Amino acid sequence: MPKIILENRFNIYQKIIILFVIGFSFLYAISNLLEFDLNFKGYILVIVFVLCYGFLMAFAFTKRGFTKINSKLYRASFVMGLILFKKHIYISEFPKIAILKFKKSQKLPWFYVSKPDLASDFNSFEVNLLNARHTKRNAILDLKKQKNLKPTIEFLTSNFKLKHETYSPSFRSNPRRRR
Repeated sequence: MPKIILENRFNIYQKIIILFVIGFSFLYAISNLLEFDLNFKGYILVIVFVLCYGFLMAFAFTKRGFTKINSKLYRASFVMGLILFKKHIYISEFPKIAILKFKKSQKLPWFYVSKPDLASDFNSFEVNLLNARHTKRNAILDLKKQKNLKPTIEFLTSNFKLKHETYSPSFRSNPRRRR
């Protein structure tokens, strides 16, 4: 099963929110349960909470990428090289791919006291499936690192019948000019 693992699904701020803000309830429950003399049900409950927090940790450190299963393309989330989630991407009506570059910014949540509109700017590279005339596009993944573009294009063009092209839509229905 060919696969390509590209980059982290979450940035550091999102990981902190997942692990500490959302995971706080699990950590609080585990610490409170361990203060008591536990019976069999108590130990089972502690194990369940530890497993839930472990799943939350695995989810926070997932990486995004693509995989090919039975000649179908899937966008997948990986944990230590294993697929945690996958979503089928329909490529039958999209024979071409293109990369579009966008300038994006993300607000930084903990710096609001000194600068209320502090944001981090970055380039986003959107991997798109295109129809033959480039009039329809389907964004399948956003990448933050430019170094991941070449391996992504190579994976998609070598494993599927996709052709990499520069995005150039043709909206005219008749290719001849009308005079």
